[in-house]
Amino acid sequence: MRPVFFIIIAVVIVYAVVMIIVTLRKGANSHFVCPKCGHDFQVKGAGYLLSPKTLSSHDVTCPKCGYRGFMEVQKGTK
Repeated sequence: MRPVFFIIIAVVIVYAVVMIIVTLRKGANSHFVCPKCGHDFQVKGAGYLLSPKTLSSHDVTCPKCGYRGFMEVQKGTK
């Protein structure tokens, strides 16, 4: 195999790792407010990283009432 192939693979892996770190940091610095019960909560780690997303919301589950749906990402910690 050509060395260019390995360089491309290395760049893709580094990019993926950087994006995972950025997303996890964003998750640690944001929170959600449940539209059903008003509970303010954070989703950390894999829950934030793997939840379905739109540009400004995530499909998450409220830990207090169990409501699941797309909720707006709120900046800052709770």
